[in-house]
Amino acid sequence: MNIRKTSSLRRMLTLLACAAAAMAVTHTAQAQPAAAGAWPDRPVKLIVPFPPGGGNDAFARELGNALQKKFGQAFVVDNRAGASGNIGISAVAKSPPDGYTLLVVSNTLVTNPGLSAQVPYDVYKDFVPITLAAGLPVALVTSPEVVPKTLPALISYAKANPGKLSYGTAGVGSPHHLTTEYFASRAGVSLLHVPFKGQGQIVPEIVAGRVDMAFLAISSVIQFMPSGKVRAIAIAGAQRSALAPELPTLAEAGLPGANVDWWLGVLAPTGTPADIVQKLNAEIVALCKQPEFRARLAAQGIDAIGSTPEAFAAVLRDEIPRWTQVVKTAGIKQQ
Repeated sequence: MNIRKTSSLRRMLTLLACAAAAMAVTHTAQAQPAAAGAWPDRPVKLIVPFPPGGGNDAFARELGNALQKKFGQAFVVDNRAGASGNIGISAVAKSPPDGYTLLVVSNTLVTNPGLSAQVPYDVYKDFVPITLAAGLPVALVTSPEVVPKTLPALISYAKANPGKLSYGTAGVGSPHHLTTEYFASRAGVSLLHVPFKGQGQIVPEIVAGRVDMAFLAISSVIQFMPSGKVRAIAIAGAQRSALAPELPTLAEAGLPGANVDWWLGVLAPTGTPADIVQKLNAEIVALCKQPEFRARLAAQGIDAIGSTPEAFAAVLRDEIPRWTQVVKTAGIKQQ
């Protein structure tokens, strides 16, 4: 064969091989998801399954602002209220697992399954835990008209007068309702349920003496405590609150083994890349250790926590059976 023709053929074959290789690289790049290191390269949605206002929404906005500063991308709070939180929770369960839709939710996530077998999601199968990020300190409070001033005296009075003490809640199946029924079961007392449409309606009724007691986020009543318009008896959680360090826990006050923590967690749809989950966890945990971030949350009655995904998963495993049993024991039917 002519040497010139052989050389030209070799050049042509080389060019074709290079072109084929380039096409293969391009195809591979298009077929693979973006590297986790590139996340986030567009806005991230933080879905809150409740209306604006309240601890869940307030925390999500503080978190979104902080993450936006860290990553240089918008973290936008998207309120998807309705069906006791199930609409927003379900929306995240059905979202693409790409790290761009996250759920910021209260422990409604674990109480709803016990109230109805028809919730449109499975907590264990549809979500990957990122962190149990914060807590909402809750106090057992009474009207100043209630004679017993300590937990043992209150329990003794309730036992001697079944159904006489009334308690306010934000509705059937609300955290206030389930927390009080859990308390009643542990204390062995019977109380009168008075449901309202929201926590904001309970406080004036306590102050006026028309409702005897309630478990409420301490931030909603702390302004009334120094004047005695509301009497705080104990903190519901396992630890005392920095908002009112003088208040004992239920266990310390005379009900051993009893504690209820209202928390706020961050989750992603199952299938979200592990490195994105780890990156989010590391950043949120770091935020929860920052004095400035903690102070901003504390001013709104929220305690920063920041757990590992594994610790949050353990809480989810424990709490669904717990609240399902509370609902069953109390005979609660969600309306």
